[in-house]
Amino acid sequence: MRRAGVLLALTLGAALLAESTAAARPAHPPFGVFATINGKRFKAPATGRPDDRCVNGTYVASGGVVFGAIECHGRGRRKRSRRNPKVLAFACGVIDPNQQPATPPFEAPCLAAGYSEFRSRHGIPVSMKQWLSSISLEPGPGGTLMEHSSVNIRIDSFDGTYVRGTFFGVFDMPQQPGTPTQAPISGEGTFYFAVRGVSP
Repeated sequence: MRRAGVLLALTLGAALLAESTAAARPAHPPFGVFATINGKRFKAPATGRPDDRCVNGTYVASGGVVFGAIECHGRGRRKRSRRNPKVLAFACGVIDPNQQPATPPFEAPCLAAGYSEFRSRHGIPVSMKQWLSSISLEPGPGGTLMEHSSVNIRIDSFDGTYVRGTFFGVFDMPQQPGTPTQAPISGEGTFYFAVRGVSP
C-alpha cells in the first residue's frame, strides 16, 4: 500500500509539473498583422495558412519580404473584409547585389510601402486616404548601395514557412489633396504569417 501511495503521489506530481511547465511556456504570437497607424488600430488576423484571404506574401531569398494585409472579420474561408477597411502593403529588403543574402534577425528598408484607409457605402468604396513611404538611394563604401526609407522592417525569424517580424517608421507621402502629411506607425507593428513561397 505504501508503494502504491508513493507511485500515485509521484504520478500526480509529474502531471502537475507538466501542467505548470506548459502554462509557463510562452505561446507563439498570433498570426496576422497588427499595429496602430495614424492613431488608429490596424488588426488583420490570419489563419496561419499560406492561402489566407486577408494576409499573404512571399519571402525574398536575398533578405526581405513582400506582403499585403487587409482588415477582415470572420474565421477561415468565411473571412471577409471589414466595412471600412484599412490596408497595408510592403516590399522591403536588401536590393544591393554586392551584399550577401541577409539571415534573420536583420533590419531592412522598404522600397515601397503603403497604408490606405477606405470608407464605403453599401459595400462600395466612396473615399480613400492613402500614404506611401519615401525612399532615397546613395552610393556607399566599397561600391555598395545604401537605402534609406521612412518605413523599415525587422525580420526576426523565417523557418521556411512562417516569417515573423516588425515594421516601424512613418508613411510620409500623402496621395490625395487635403490628406494629413504623415501617417506615423506608433512604436512597432508586428507581422507573423505563412508565406506563399520564396522568391529569388
